[in-house]
Amino acid sequence: MARVKPPRSAFLNFPLGHQCGRPHDVSLQARVLKDALNVLTTAAHPGEIVDLPYEWDTPFAFSDFMKALESMLQEEGATPQDWQPEK
Repeated sequence: MARVKPPRSAFLNFPLGHQCGRPHDVSLQARVLKDALNVLTTAAHPGEIVDLPYEWDTPFAFSDFMKALESMLQEEGATPQDWQPEK
């Protein structure tokens, strides 16, 4: 995210697809949203990235996400798209 240089940003180290927390965890989602919006008024300088203090309760990795995605697509009879970052 630092390469993009947003004017101000909040970072949450949660798995892809869970930007505000687990589904149906309304309390956590509300806290995350309030804290992220608070960054708009409290960021000390342009480009600041604030790490929010929430942690996912089980280990996760991008490779696990990709395996789960490929499995889901295979069950549905679809093929995964080959996307790679531009170099």
